[in-house]
Amino acid sequence: MKRIFFLLIILLSVSCKKEKEIPVLSINQVENLGLRLENKVEKADIKEINKLYDIKTFMNLFLMKSTKKRIHEFNAGFFASFSRNYNFGEMLVQQKSEGSSYNLVRTYQDENKDFHLLFRHYGGGLNYHDFLVKMINGEPKIIDMYIYMSGENLSDTYRAHYKNLLQKSNLLSKDLVGTTLFKDFNKLNKIKSLNIKGQFKKAHKLYQTVSYNSRQNKSFKLVNLLICSNLTEELYKESIKDYEERFPNDPSLYLISLDGLILRKEFDKCLIYIDKLEELLGGDPFLNFLRGNIYYFKKDYDNALGKFAIMNLEYPEFFDAYDSALGIYIERKQYKKALEILDLYITDFKMDKNELKLNMKNASPDFIKTKEYRNWASKK
Repeated sequence: MKRIFFLLIILLSVSCKKEKEIPVLSINQVENLGLRLENKVEKADIKEINKLYDIKTFMNLFLMKSTKKRIHEFNAGFFASFSRNYNFGEMLVQQKSEGSSYNLVRTYQDENKDFHLLFRHYGGGLNYHDFLVKMINGEPKIIDMYIYMSGENLSDTYRAHYKNLLQKSNLLSKDLVGTTLFKDFNKLNKIKSLNIKGQFKKAHKLYQTVSYNSRQNKSFKLVNLLICSNLTEELYKESIKDYEERFPNDPSLYLISLDGLILRKEFDKCLIYIDKLEELLGGDPFLNFLRGNIYYFKKDYDNALGKFAIMNLEYPEFFDAYDSALGIYIERKQYKKALEILDLYITDFKMDKNELKLNMKNASPDFIKTKEYRNWASKK
C-alpha cells in the first residue's frame, strides 16, 4: 500500500511555549480496533462500523488537488454525493451473509511503518481485506482497504471512477446525471442489489445493458463474475476466462482463477496459486482447508486428511473441515473414523442426533446401510 504523508501542524502553547504532543499509533490500539470491527460486523452494527472509518481521509487519497475553481466545485459535489451514498458498514455487513465468517487474521506494521489489519471473509467463497490504519484527530481510524479479490486498494478503485466522471462530465454545468458512466454506475448498484436478493438472471440481463467501456472496468467484471457463479458453469468459466485475459498477472487471480483451475482439473496449479496467495498474505493457516479440498479432488486422500487435521487443531470450531474429512472416511470405508466425527457433531456442535440421521440418509445412502452405522444409529 502507498504511504500517505500528512502535514503535521505543531501548535505551541501560549503560556508555557511547549509543543503539543502528537498522539502516536501503537500496535495494541490497532489490534483493539480490529477486534472492535470483528465484533461489530458479527452483530451487523452498521452505525458503529462506520465510526471506525474516516471517509474524509479516504476521499483525500483520490480526489484531485487543483487550484482551478471548476475542479473545486466538482470535488465539492462529488464529496457531498459520495458521503451521502457511501456506506462502509453496510458494504461489510452485506458481504457477510448468514453462515459466513469475518475474522481478524493478524495485525502488522509494513516496511513503511504503517499499521494494517488483515481480515478473512469466508462463506460461499474466500476473500481477504487489508485495512490501512492511521491516527486521525487522536483516534485510530481505517482510511483505506486493499481487497484481494480485486487486487487493488479501494481508493484506487474509486480514483478510476472519479477520474472517468471528471473527464466525461461537463464541469462547467456539473451535469453528471446525463453521462453514460453515471448511468452505468446506477445500473451497477441495481445489479448488486438484485444479486444480493438472489435474482441472478435479472442481474445478468441488466448487466448486458451496461456500456462496453464500463464492462471493461475491473469492478464491473468482478460483479459479473459473482453473478455468473450463481448461474451456469459455462457462463462462470467464460467470465473467469474473460477476467484473466483482461487482467493477466493481476494479484487477484490467485483467488479468482482457483475455481476456473478446478473446473479445468488443473489441481497442481491450484496448489501453486494457494502458496503464492499465502506468501502475499504473510501467512494464514486457514488456507490449509483449500489445500485439503484440492488434494481431495486429486484423490490424494492422505494429504487431504493431513490438511484437514491441521484445520481441526488451528480452528476446532470450523465445521467444514470435519465435514470434508467425513466424506473421505466414508469413501475409504473407514467407518470407525466417520462415526467419531458424527459423535463430535453431537457433542461439540450440539447437533440433534435424529436430525443428523436424516441428513446422513440424504447425503450417504450407502453408508447408512452398513452394520457400523446401524449400530451407531440405534444407540440413544
